[in-house]
Amino acid sequence: MRRGPRVLRRAEWAWPTKPVHLEVIKREVDGSTRPPLLFVHGLGHGAWCFAQNWQETAADRGYSSYAMSLRGHGGSGGQTTLGRSTMRDYEHDVLQVISTLPSPPVLVGHSLGGLVVQRVLQRYPAPAAVLLTPIAAGGIPATIVQGMRRKPVAFTRAVLGATLRFTPEDLFAGLPPEQAQDYTSRVGRESPWAQYAMLRPESLAPIASPVLVVGAQEDALVAPADVQRCGDALEAQTIWVPAGHDVMLDVAWPEVLTTVLDWVDDAAPAGPALPGARGPALELKSVTAR
Repeated sequence: MRRGPRVLRRAEWAWPTKPVHLEVIKREVDGSTRPPLLFVHGLGHGAWCFAQNWQETAADRGYSSYAMSLRGHGGSGGQTTLGRSTMRDYEHDVLQVISTLPSPPVLVGHSLGGLVVQRVLQRYPAPAAVLLTPIAAGGIPATIVQGMRRKPVAFTRAVLGATLRFTPEDLFAGLPPEQAQDYTSRVGRESPWAQYAMLRPESLAPIASPVLVVGAQEDALVAPADVQRCGDALEAQTIWVPAGHDVMLDVAWPEVLTTVLDWVDDAAPAGPALPGARGPALELKSVTAR
């Protein structure tokens, strides 16, 4: 018999995650009958990368959405302790935000955030999940080889604990240079423990939620073989979009978002109207992860 999700693990009694304030940018659609979206960013990013384009357009499609910053990122607390933050801390942050939302959200994770989402899905039965240019839980050997060939010094430093630094060419394939540089300059530090987790294969239990894996045809960071590895391991549909690694910011973002929302329409159809949904303004709120 398949066991249900393990909501609380033994180690968390002995070494609990410390609470921090979490930045959540919300865009709520009054009277929406669709499941909300919870966006989880990738390495060094923050809630801003989804608030920039996707949240407003998703609202036009009837989706309330919440873009969170993991601890130590964006406007969240934990900046001074980021170097000690672990994937378990990030997993805890996502679960805490989920617990504050008016209804169970569809999870959308980008890159490292996609690995966080895969771990969260071990504990949270989401209506659906979308992994954008994800890090496969089973390892990323092709990405490591590709990275060592392209940026041997940067990747070696990252293995030793330094934050992997990006150039516009790493993240984007079609943006005007000024805009690409502006976005790249907003990418900050990352936990070395989270970076190690990307390199270390782990075995996850099967995921019951429907999952879509989105690969970027012009991704300079995550190798196509590893994106496909992620999709195959999850027995998920894998689709490819004409964009660079940061699919939510690159020039093709409208096409990517349309593809994602079309899939969510089918995988997690609208239900009864949600009570208490607030107005359409884009707002900031703070959540304390306990």
